[in-house]
Amino acid sequence: MYGTPLPESELPEEIDWKAIIKLANIHAVLGIIIDSIQFLPEGLHPSGPTLAKMNKFALGLIQANTVLENTAARLVTFLKQHGVNGVLLKGQGVARSYYRIPQMRHSGDIDLYVGKTTYKKAVDLCLQKVVKNKNTCHETEQHFDFWLGGVPIELHRLASRIYTPSRNKLFQAWTAEQLEHSANQRTVTMGNTDVNVPSYDFDAIFIFYHAWRHFIMGGIGLRQLCDWALIFHTHAGDIDTAALEENIRRFGMTKGWKLFACIAVTHLGVPRDKMPLYDPAYCRKSEKILADILAGGSFGYYSKAVARTPIYGHGLWHGLGKVRNITEYFIAIFPIIPVEATFLTINRLFSGTISAIRKSHHKPDK
Repeated sequence: MYGTPLPESELPEEIDWKAIIKLANIHAVLGIIIDSIQFLPEGLHPSGPTLAKMNKFALGLIQANTVLENTAARLVTFLKQHGVNGVLLKGQGVARSYYRIPQMRHSGDIDLYVGKTTYKKAVDLCLQKVVKNKNTCHETEQHFDFWLGGVPIELHRLASRIYTPSRNKLFQAWTAEQLEHSANQRTVTMGNTDVNVPSYDFDAIFIFYHAWRHFIMGGIGLRQLCDWALIFHTHAGDIDTAALEENIRRFGMTKGWKLFACIAVTHLGVPRDKMPLYDPAYCRKSEKILADILAGGSFGYYSKAVARTPIYGHGLWHGLGKVRNITEYFIAIFPIIPVEATFLTINRLFSGTISAIRKSHHKPDK
């Protein structure tokens, strides 16, 4: 990730490139791996045919990132022309801000925060001027989803939410302040457009919580951990550590943070002195979490639970299968984060899966 060759003493005698490519694909980090080959001794490089396939993949990744950046610039420009200023969350903003070679980060969609005040205006504008097929749109408590030129877009009313009500109230006030009023916001250039992105202080907490939330909901890939680790490796000095640690405590994220911090320091090369709240007492338990992450792959799509009950589907048995998976996951994560696990599980059961089961008696439209 950092463009730094490993010491000779840490180099393996050989590399199973077939296994590496498979695992990297599962975790959406193959771009980083391809870029890193140049820092290996020639004797450890993949074979010619394998390298050719990897280079072809890299070219496709560069093209995909170019499309995403152009689409983000188009959307931001369109909304600005109508008086709506957005802030790009995660994705291309992370690539541009923290990655040595931004085009080597795997990205999938565009998340643009517009806030509560201008959310309805932004949605109406997109429905009137941008959306081609309104049947593909979807709206949740947090965002409005649609497609623009083949790219999935999320217009965010809320950046995210915490499932413990008292902590969520604090979190919502903080995110609104950071994304709507902070003087530390930055811009990155995409094409000929300056796009607003959050401060380093916001990204440090938000990218962690996004990864942690998905982990406790079913899984994440190494890409999410890489995003987070890169912030501290490259911009630790730009972060208000005292404020960050206080916010982590207020939002009830301390235990999760310390577990991920151990992974970042032990396995992802973040120096101990650059990682806030690093606590080696959590490192033993973090190894179990890392094993779960490695087994589950990107957003847990390769986990046994998802294999038993696919994420997308309908019908009574699918709904009951999701209840079983949610319950099993609750049992697994309750000892780690009991309060958050409880509120999250209740929300997932009664806001989503239970209602899906009730609807399963009706045949879906074809």
